[in-house]
Amino acid sequence: MIIVDSSAWIEFYRPSGSPGVRAVVAAAVDSDLVAVNGVIQVEVLAFSSHRDNRRKLVSDFEALHWLDLGKSSFDLATEIGFRARSEGITVPATDLIIAASAVESDSVLLHADTHFDLLVPHSGLKSRNLLVQY
Repeated sequence: MIIVDSSAWIEFYRPSGSPGVRAVVAAAVDSDLVAVNGVIQVEVLAFSSHRDNRRKLVSDFEALHWLDLGKSSFDLATEIGFRARSEGITVPATDLIIAASAVESDSVLLHADTHFDLLVPHSGLKSRNLLVQY
């Protein structure tokens, strides 16, 4: 499974977004392996700029695989956050939850957010920062 973080979705949907990011996300979607969770859904859909854009986003997201977040996800997010913080690294709670979801589902996380790069040594997260290559 591949989780596409909101940071990558924003690049994908933004008219001026990175063509390289768009290509990677499009290929992942075409593979029918893309999953999202509730945090990613809220980060993308709740902040869409227009009603027509929101309808398209909702339709697109309904075609993706869904990862439920349960107590174990939040427990793991807490542990990852604690480990990172003990090394002086603080990231938003939403990123901790998304990282935990990727670790739990043994998914690769595609993103454009350096916070996830900081979590790799503390979490077992498999991630790919799409902006590093493009």
